[in-house]
Amino acid sequence: MSESRQLELAYRRLVAFYPRSFRRENEEEIVTVLLATAPDGQRRPGIAESVDLLRGAVRMRMNLSRTPHTVLNAVRLMYLGAVAELGVLLVLWLTEGSIRTAIWHRYPTLTAGQVGQVNTVFTVDFAVGAVAIPLWLLMAWATGKGSQLARVAAIVCFAVSTAGMITDLANGSPQFAPAVFTCASVVWLIGLAAIVNLLRKQSMAFYERQAAL
Repeated sequence: MSESRQLELAYRRLVAFYPRSFRRENEEEIVTVLLATAPDGQRRPGIAESVDLLRGAVRMRMNLSRTPHTVLNAVRLMYLGAVAELGVLLVLWLTEGSIRTAIWHRYPTLTAGQVGQVNTVFTVDFAVGAVAIPLWLLMAWATGKGSQLARVAAIVCFAVSTAGMITDLANGSPQFAPAVFTCASVVWLIGLAAIVNLLRKQSMAFYERQAAL
């Protein structure tokens, strides 16, 4: 097989990730341009152009090709939020023993009922974190689709998160669980950045257009 033919087939495999309707109208033109701009002797697509083609396919599959950069930024931040939330869970799991020790030292006369309350708080924190990860992912996917409901849900979730941060501050979480509180603060900042992007002028116009469709 010639080098040119081998490269062409490789490009077509990458273009195959795009929606069928798009390929029907644009595949030949794309492949022709890619072959025309490829260096002599090239046998396979470079890493950068492969990533670029696949990224374009993902954006088109997720209907992000015409989405403003402010909404795209919010989507990326939400995916990052899911990763950061996983980090919070891991840190909580790794430091649970030291957090309990710090609480016992600060309050050595805890009653059985109060110990039960502490256990409940840990259980709730783990449960909330486990739910928050798929929620971040779901909101990211729906936000990219232009869902007004997802946008509202993101704002509500951020408000709940803010209330939780205030409660943690009032309960002394930075003192007993500094690592967990620091990671949770990073998640909160990611959420804030996502909300700011969703409230930008370009985002508002995008959601208005989506609602009118």
